[in-house]
Amino acid sequence: MFKHETLFVVGAGASAEFGLPPGRALAETISKKTDIRFERGFDPVGSGDMDIYRQLTGGMRYDVHEYQKAGWLIRDGIALSRSIDDFLDLHRLNLHVVQYGKAAIVRSILEAERGSRLYFGGTSGREAFNPGNVTDTWLVKLTQMLAPGVPRENVRRIFDHISFIVFNYDRCIEFFLLHALQKLYGINEAEASDIMGDLDIVHPYGFISSATPFGATSTDYVKLAGGIKTYTEQIGDAAFLNKIATSIDRAKRMVFLGYAYHSQNMQLLQPPGKTSAKPIFGTGYGMSDSDIEFVSAELANSFKQSLNAHQRAHFIRIENKLKCADLFDHYAKSLTA
Repeated sequence: MFKHETLFVVGAGASAEFGLPPGRALAETISKKTDIRFERGFDPVGSGDMDIYRQLTGGMRYDVHEYQKAGWLIRDGIALSRSIDDFLDLHRLNLHVVQYGKAAIVRSILEAERGSRLYFGGTSGREAFNPGNVTDTWLVKLTQMLAPGVPRENVRRIFDHISFIVFNYDRCIEFFLLHALQKLYGINEAEASDIMGDLDIVHPYGFISSATPFGATSTDYVKLAGGIKTYTEQIGDAAFLNKIATSIDRAKRMVFLGYAYHSQNMQLLQPPGKTSAKPIFGTGYGMSDSDIEFVSAELANSFKQSLNAHQRAHFIRIENKLKCADLFDHYAKSLTA
């Protein structure tokens, strides 16, 4: 069990351990899905996802051609942005691009969930959740740290000292923990779901409604797109920013997992005032040593921690040779002490 308030800030690299695409791979998928072209006026050609297109243009809308142009803009331009989030923010005033992009995000994430190591049932050939399929992932390592000291009769306390800010659209964390609780404590889904209601988890860019099954193959992608938010939509939401600031202020330590430290995401995390110095652990797998130094200084500045270089080395540990699961092994005592 964690003894101090620990805030996990989660990026796309953390879901990559389960087979979901990181930012660039997701952008490439969306580029293909928006390649809507026709021959002879009605025969689809190219790689475009016609299910999304038909939902957007159903009923022969007057602006059907605007959606096709929006798709081409996404298809051709997204490769020049770091992520789909950045691209949609660039075109935040083009409602056709924003709605098309958000619907494509939903479709792509649902497909990725279904193809992930977490999915079970249906065409995967697995009839029940099997944690043995993901023993090498960070969520298993996290659960192994959460459970000690929390017997069955006190299971409702298992999330007492942890919280999440998750920059991903997928539901890997929620899906895994819901089923892990059932396996670990021998409880039913209703009780596990009730306990999950106590977990403090924020998705800055929104996520797919929990009413939609994990890995669903058919749904209303346009309707679900309403749950996806752009950076501009969130930076103007005072209540949302206050919730993030409260989570950061309450935390005694922070852990960044699979996070790219992009400037606009860091801005969402910046508290309005100075915070007390707190240990910060994080992955920066594959980053250069100089970029790790830069990120460490940026983290100290973002959270208003007045630290010199020597103090930063003590309080902020960003590891460029460790993936998410490795970080839990490397800092097992430090995280739970």
